[in-house]
Amino acid sequence: MSASKIAILSSVHQALDNRVFYREARTLARAGYDVTLIAPHDSDETRDGVRIRALPRVARSRRPRLWRTLGRLARATAADLYHFHDPELLLLSPWLRRATGRPTVYDIHEANADFIRVKDYLPGVVRAPLAGVFERLEPRRAAGESGLIFADDAIAADFAGFAGPKTTLFNFPGAELIARGAAAADTGREPVVLYLGGMERNRGAALMLAAFARVVAAMPTARLLLVGHFMPASLEAEMRADAARRGIGHAVEFAGRVPFERIGDYLARARVGWVTWQPVAKNCKNIPTKLFEYMAYGRPVVSSDLPSTRPFVRPGENGLLATADDPAAHAAALLALLGDPAEATRLGARGRQRVADEWNWAAMEPRLLALYAAVLGR
Repeated sequence: MSASKIAILSSVHQALDNRVFYREARTLARAGYDVTLIAPHDSDETRDGVRIRALPRVARSRRPRLWRTLGRLARATAADLYHFHDPELLLLSPWLRRATGRPTVYDIHEANADFIRVKDYLPGVVRAPLAGVFERLEPRRAAGESGLIFADDAIAADFAGFAGPKTTLFNFPGAELIARGAAAADTGREPVVLYLGGMERNRGAALMLAAFARVVAAMPTARLLLVGHFMPASLEAEMRADAARRGIGHAVEFAGRVPFERIGDYLARARVGWVTWQPVAKNCKNIPTKLFEYMAYGRPVVSSDLPSTRPFVRPGENGLLATADDPAAHAAALLALLGDPAEATRLGARGRQRVADEWNWAAMEPRLLALYAAVLGR
């Protein structure tokens, strides 16, 4: 019997996105599915058993032009199931179901209405009305899907009325990252603080530099390593200028976006992993993936104290919590760990054990495969 064909679709996420490719697509390919991933990428290729069909990388304003191409390529796969990752593709999925007679699964990464409320590229006056419309429309459109996947339980709660197959797949790290982290667990000896992932104003851009200026004043050898993209892109220049004004430009390294395969190089350099997210609705719901990546490398975490982070950052066990919008509290927590390497090592080791035992992608794989079985079985 031939393997079931799966088409994974995105016009927003890069083909080698951590969740889309490294977690889900590779899991499905290893489980014996015939997987085609259609998403922005440099060129067509097959990697780790996943066939990638490349979409061009385009500006946000031109993404709707990709939908026709995406739909054509998706239909050409003759897939048995279509799995999509972008809320805007809720406009495409009904057509796919009608045209192919096959099921569609919507994978929801964010609390999307709350995300709209903090998108800097949208004019402030339209954010709240647009978010309100999306808040009403998204569950209605999703009601027609064959299955739903959520990145955390707070998102799942917004779709509690959905009657079909559904599951929550946390963005826990995979076995490869955990293994690399175990090998590098004791290498972060310099007083380096790492922020890994996208930076936005709502994620604490201003607080970060205000807090780190206090750290450098108390510990001149401390360094801050920022690894990830900036949204909007102009935020990087703003942060560089702010760091210079505060006299800490020499202490802040802007590494930019790096491929997922290379994040271990930066995790290995750090003594502490930092989460500076601010208490807006989206950040109070969605769990920062970086928490688990820090822990996989045995790095203790200093995090904003939010409902989303509180279950995973346990003071005295694997890190410290700080009042989200208080630079002094963040600085004090960082200095406590930078100044006590032995305690930082102890907390980091406990966090790594949590990831190895509990907060890992291997625990999520049965959920993904069970949802697929349920959708295809229907």
